[in-house]
Amino acid sequence: MGSTSFWQDDLSTDNLPGLATGPLQGTQYADVAIIGGGITGVAAALWLARAGVRVTVLESRRIAAGASGRNGGFLACGTTESYAATIERHGREKARRVWAFTVHNHELAAELIAELAGQGWDCGYKRNGSLKLAASAAELAKLRADEALLREDGWEVEPVGLRDIPPRLRLFYRGGSYHPANGEVHPVRYVAGIAMLAAQAGATIYQESPVHAIAEDEQGVTLTTPKGKLAAGRLVLATNAWLPEINAQLGLTWLARCITPTRGQVVATEPLDELVFPCPCSADHGYQYWRQIAGRLIVGGWRNRSFATENVADETPGDEVQQYLDAFVHETLNLPNVKIAARWAGVMAFSADALPLVGKLPGTRYCYIAGGYTGHGNAYTIHAAQMLGEMIQGKEAEDADLFEPGRFGL
Repeated sequence: MGSTSFWQDDLSTDNLPGLATGPLQGTQYADVAIIGGGITGVAAALWLARAGVRVTVLESRRIAAGASGRNGGFLACGTTESYAATIERHGREKARRVWAFTVHNHELAAELIAELAGQGWDCGYKRNGSLKLAASAAELAKLRADEALLREDGWEVEPVGLRDIPPRLRLFYRGGSYHPANGEVHPVRYVAGIAMLAAQAGATIYQESPVHAIAEDEQGVTLTTPKGKLAAGRLVLATNAWLPEINAQLGLTWLARCITPTRGQVVATEPLDELVFPCPCSADHGYQYWRQIAGRLIVGGWRNRSFATENVADETPGDEVQQYLDAFVHETLNLPNVKIAARWAGVMAFSADALPLVGKLPGTRYCYIAGGYTGHGNAYTIHAAQMLGEMIQGKEAEDADLFEPGRFGL
């Protein structure tokens, strides 16, 4: 667990307005308990609190300590896999509905970001679109096929030729697709802002409160932490890569078969005077990604160069992947004198079918889960948390069937 992201260094979440300054102590009560203070957990707390539900969040470390505070900050629409691959795996109608789900997610996120901006809180949000670039002729052909399918289903996308990609990339990439609806955020400021909105709505959020035991009985659930207990009628597990571990506390092991913890590595450079990228970019089927903020280059990915080392729940950067991130900055971009200012890793949760699991946890009476975002959490989490809140309140959730956790069996 050995790294701190540039985003986490940039903003401490120790003293956020409205959040408890210490861990859970004594015995407390809530209508709904949430384990996990990442984007899913704080968003679920927000929606539930605004509905009048008494909700308490327990975070084992600090707000945005995990992947929510360690990612590249892309706020994109769509799926991790290509649209064509999603159609092939899930069918055209489901692929269209999943894409629509992520579009609405961005709309909800933008509304919350605007609300925070009205309070003077900057999430670092920009919406300049993003580029998907092709490293080979074969990949470019797949992007063009995807563009046709996306346009048929009403989604915005534009072909990009070699002359239209950033100059420093033209020797290594053939062209690509421009997605004008996509955006970017400062991940920690984004999560922290939503946590503050949740607190304003009445949610209680405790940091430094790891859950050591979960007990479910006829009345609900009881969570035990080092210094206290929390009893609640319902429980939301929002720990993403650590869902299998938390699930085991309930005596269930099946989640380990369909969620795989996967390390993602990132670097940040010192600030540059040059604008290298006008918008966030990804390439090599999503295995490479980069953007620029306040002059700094944020570069991540390349785990496909070392799959054997990256299926781990370890936040320590590894040399096998870091060398490729360095090479992209120093060799591909031809910036040999630019120094790497920060190196870090985060742990994602890849699901067996590349879609998240959101809903009632099979094998339990009062537990719900949301996770398994397959490296694309910012595309789903705000909407997924809203949908989960509706389920907990006994409301009909329109898209609940898309991400039903029981689809993998027990």
